[in-house]
Amino acid sequence: MKKHFLFLLIMLFASNAQSQAQRDEKLLKKYAKAIDKFNNANDSSKAEFYYKRGGIRQDYLDLQGAITDYNKTLKLEPENAKAYYNRGLAKMDLELLKEAILDFTKAIEIDPMNDFAYNNRGICKYMQENYPAAIEDYTMAIQVNPKFAEAYNNRASSRFEMGLINEGCEDLHRAYDLGLKNSMNGIKKYCERI
Repeated sequence: MKKHFLFLLIMLFASNAQSQAQRDEKLLKKYAKAIDKFNNANDSSKAEFYYKRGGIRQDYLDLQGAITDYNKTLKLEPENAKAYYNRGLAKMDLELLKEAILDFTKAIEIDPMNDFAYNNRGICKYMQENYPAAIEDYTMAIQVNPKFAEAYNNRASSRFEMGLINEGCEDLHRAYDLGLKNSMNGIKKYCERI
């Protein structure tokens, strides 16, 4: 009986090992097929792959890897506004502000209706303490999208830095009215004294 059980156990193990080897072989074939498909893909498909992988890397805070993928995207599609925008975000997170501004500017040149690019370029300029230029970008974001509460909030911050308290308070109230509830903190801090 023991020999019979041992034989079954050995056969089961051998069967599992063989099954694993077959699964590994199938996976390797699928991998090789995917690589071949990528190598034979057109530039547009490759650009989309790099762009999406850049987004995944950015989500996982592999910012240098994301920038590399966006660079590859832009080499294949030099007019891809989203790739410039997202590369700008990655550079902004790395505090490469001058480079981020260039990317946001290029995204805006390609897509002048990109309110987020204006807003984030404004944030970079704010971080450089260039408050008048930041206000210009926030104002452009608001012109493109009058319901962009964060742009009003950001413009208020720049206005406060410049001593424009009344204008800043107007922006905070507008941001609050548009649903940005945390702007109430700024209203309590700066505007209730007016």
